[in-house]
Amino acid sequence: MRRNRGLELAASYVGAVVGAGFASGQEQVHFFARHQSGFGALPLGSGILSAGLLFVLFGVALADLVFRYQTCSPRDFLEKLVPQSLCTVYDWLMTSFIFWSFSIMLAGSGMLFKQTIGVSQTTGILLTAFVTVLVTASGTGGLFAVNLIMTPLMVAMPVLVAILSVWKNIRGFSMPALAGRHTGMYLSVLAPSWPMSSLLYVSYNILLAIGVFASMGKDIPDRVAARQGGILGGVSLTFFLVAIQSVFIVYGRSVIGEELPMLKAASYHGALISKGYSLALWFAMVTTSLCALFALSQRFSSHNSTPSLSLVVLIAAVACLPAQLGFARLVGTVYPIIGYLGLPILGSILLRFLESSMDSKQRF
Repeated sequence: MRRNRGLELAASYVGAVVGAGFASGQEQVHFFARHQSGFGALPLGSGILSAGLLFVLFGVALADLVFRYQTCSPRDFLEKLVPQSLCTVYDWLMTSFIFWSFSIMLAGSGMLFKQTIGVSQTTGILLTAFVTVLVTASGTGGLFAVNLIMTPLMVAMPVLVAILSVWKNIRGFSMPALAGRHTGMYLSVLAPSWPMSSLLYVSYNILLAIGVFASMGKDIPDRVAARQGGILGGVSLTFFLVAIQSVFIVYGRSVIGEELPMLKAASYHGALISKGYSLALWFAMVTTSLCALFALSQRFSSHNSTPSLSLVVLIAAVACLPAQLGFARLVGTVYPIIGYLGLPILGSILLRFLESSMDSKQRF
């Protein structure tokens, strides 16, 4: 059977972006909760819809460029985007961000295991790190396979919780009191308006996606598969965003103040939905951890398709240390800063994509 590389690329795109912060709703709290009212003609929020469109645009642009350049590492890709004097700076910036994203996924898994089955946070971190190491050591084949298996449930569960929440609200079911802890963290001045929130949100997520896409440039068979993967992945992320925002509109502060807001919302729909969402949330953490660890191993190796086991274990062991700092704290501080630093990369990707598209038209 012929492999659908476009579908595999889309699953990897979603897997790279949808991690603990995304699927738990914690990222949306920090970037979009303060703009949850006053949407005007767009009930789900201008920021959410704009971010979805940007995910589609930059997904297509990124996949198209890595195929064109046949890259095998983030460094290869960056050399095509920025002047040589800045290449090293942004290479290390992106490497640092991918590392911190991996550590944040481990922190989220520790919190998830602690809340759902009562084991220690360290146990959850180590278990997720162990699974991530095993799959990453198998190379791109294992990465593609796990993303294809885990991504459907990751996307389906937030949509299911959103449908149930909106349906119950419409039918007049008793909603939980709009109380709950209100940390105020989402009122950060780093994202003062919905246009800036959308840009920053997409910026740091695309930096992580670069780490994955750039390592797969030689595995993409043609431009059609590249663009198909970018479109399908971007549309899936948009549905994901809309689903989570719909839940926030229904439940408000009763979930926003939680460490894992969407898991709290899922708990309102019974034990089966809550357990299903816990599994989907762990899948989201694992897929992003896989993408991050694979990208890091490629960065520090000779770019072989199957990275060295000792290198993978070393990276995972180091990432477990800052994971102890706490999930929400890491999401609220690391991501906005990286978003600002990544804006020049976003601009370079768009410019190179437009140039590439114009060159292709001129050939015809």
